[in-house]
Amino acid sequence: MNSPSAATPPELDVFERFCQGLVLEQGGPLLLEAFQRLMLADYFAGATETLILLSKKNGKTTVLAALALFHLLVRWDAECVLGAASRDQATILYDQAVGFVRRSPGLAERVIPKTGYREIRSVRHAGRIRVLAADVDTADGIIPTLALVDELHRHRSADLYGVFRDGLGPRDGQMITISTAGDHEASPLGQMRAEARQLPAITRDGAHTYARSSDGAYAMHEWALEPDADVGDLELVKTANPASWQTLDRLRARHDSPSMLPHQWLRFACGIWAGQDAWWITGEDWAALDTDDRIQPGEQVTLGFDGSRVSDATALVICRLEDGLLELVRVWEAPGGGREIPTGEVDAVIVEVMERYRVVRGYFDPPLWQSEIDAWAREYGEQAVLRYYTSKPRMMSAVERFRTDTVAGRLRHTGDHRLTRHVLNAQTREARGGYWLAKARPSSPDKIDAAVAAVLAYEARADQLAAGQQRRPGVLVTF
Repeated sequence: MNSPSAATPPELDVFERFCQGLVLEQGGPLLLEAFQRLMLADYFAGATETLILLSKKNGKTTVLAALALFHLLVRWDAECVLGAASRDQATILYDQAVGFVRRSPGLAERVIPKTGYREIRSVRHAGRIRVLAADVDTADGIIPTLALVDELHRHRSADLYGVFRDGLGPRDGQMITISTAGDHEASPLGQMRAEARQLPAITRDGAHTYARSSDGAYAMHEWALEPDADVGDLELVKTANPASWQTLDRLRARHDSPSMLPHQWLRFACGIWAGQDAWWITGEDWAALDTDDRIQPGEQVTLGFDGSRVSDATALVICRLEDGLLELVRVWEAPGGGREIPTGEVDAVIVEVMERYRVVRGYFDPPLWQSEIDAWAREYGEQAVLRYYTSKPRMMSAVERFRTDTVAGRLRHTGDHRLTRHVLNAQTREARGGYWLAKARPSSPDKIDAAVAAVLAYEARADQLAAGQQRRPGVLVTF
């Protein structure tokens, strides 16, 4: 589907003329470039939500500051809210708008900045632009006509975005979110991007990806190179930096700076999602494996169990032997105050699973649940409850099998948001001979135990199928 910019909404032309009257800090007028018209076309065509992912230094914040002022002038009693991960971050956009008011002839006669309140008010009516802190308690109840969210990749939760979005209805408000690529596929931005890239109407032209819902209410524009692109090819990198001022010389200066770290170059110049360590599975790949199918009672399954006692989480995942469908049974997060995960609850769920399904093999990580695993093995058999020590060498092949089959689309999952969160929280760490799973940092509160349990369940399935083929080579075996 082509961008609605092809139809050129007339309001977009009016906005462009308005921008020509704004004076930049360098002294010249703000002249909209073709890519800026493209990324705003959905908004002027009536889209409720627009997500714009674009590398740093391409003028995202400047254009939104101009849009906020334009909205204040053309919308009676405008309520334009600016939000970011922190109040200081949101103030960057506000300061850009105040700068336009100060430098641009005649604008100060129509709007009044109230810096102490971080507001800009209309002289003619009660409309305003205002900064809201990231504390969602202060944002509850707002009914914006325009909500602008800056650098969503920095937000630790989707709460502020949700408050803004849910307040749009009463006044037919609209929302635009801008950000660079993030470092965490499980972040609010990462999950939003993954869902957008699953929309049926999606096109890619060079580095530009455009996705739009069928009703036009939601649109995403992303300028980014493919993850495996040659990020040292500056002409290629330029395609992800559409602003005219991002010349090859400027890109080269950024690239060659001693302070530019590799993962920063990937994110901030190339639009590629990357952290200091590699994320093993992208949100897009994982979202593509979601299915409405469910594992039914009596079906043959394998189990994966990974657990902690006090400070982390314990998870149980089942995998259908027939086709590799993964389903999270339960995840227990340790309560605070040093209290342990309730052993009785875990035991009851194990009993229920053993009775509900035909468990042909189960891999249980034993260190912290040794006595319980021993008891389960005596009750249900050593084949159903096998001790699987998640040492680095052993996990490497299991992690690689899981990752490879995910990318190839050979497994499925039921879309459980808790399993998704744990899977996308996990990072890989390189070791001799391969990779293993770990948190982003040891002190991170983000859990990955369900991801480990899913890997164990999927590995148990692979080993069970291999064992069956060895017993009866060349014959399809059911267990």
